[in-house]
Amino acid sequence: MKLILAIDIRKEKVVKAYAGLRSNYKKLLLNNNDFSCPLFFIKTVIKSFKINTIYLADLDALAMKKDNKKLIKKIFTSFPDINFLLDAGFHYPIAIYNYNKFLEKYKLKNYSFVLGTESIKNYRIKDLLLKKNFFFSIDFNGLENKWVKKFFLEKTKLNLIFMFVKRTGGRGVNYNFLKKFKNIICQNNCFLAGGVKNKSDFKKLHYFGFKGVVVSDMIHKELVGANNSPPLI
Repeated sequence: MKLILAIDIRKEKVVKAYAGLRSNYKKLLLNNNDFSCPLFFIKTVIKSFKINTIYLADLDALAMKKDNKKLIKKIFTSFPDINFLLDAGFHYPIAIYNYNKFLEKYKLKNYSFVLGTESIKNYRIKDLLLKKNFFFSIDFNGLENKWVKKFFLEKTKLNLIFMFVKRTGGRGVNYNFLKKFKNIICQNNCFLAGGVKNKSDFKKLHYFGFKGVVVSDMIHKELVGANNSPPLI
């Protein structure tokens, strides 16, 4: 099982997810220590965990506000051995083209794009399948069935993230609900985000056929236990 760290960024700061209510996301504090600096936070995590992949969500871009593109470029440059899964609200194909052109100017290659079903419009999935660096994030918000069916009919192996935003913060995995998606899970490279509480969930999700988990709260708790603290500056 692959362990993927999830980081949400708003106004150039790492913020803590709270049950999908993005308006309530606050800057990341652990034991009252400020971990909201993205560079310091990532450096701390990779020092303590064997992590080589990070899911990075630009909440400002997702909300169609001023994005954090320059900061994200700096993050990619600072951690060349980390593969970043970037979710920046790519509504239309031109948005991916422009972002890719921006990153290519700096000869960056350590990233893949995440296309979330809450955002994507006017995409031909068959065209995207010609490229290897795409992940599709299925938002389980009541409209997931049409997307699950759409991806299942492709009859090819996709990189899929099952995104349970309302369960972020370690609110538990609904295993009974997952059973009805067994076929698409086994057909693709699937990762689960939202709800993972502890390491015992890893074994259960592996049994379901998931290739990995996208977590934040669990890692935050481990960091507190390890007594990591930010520099006094």
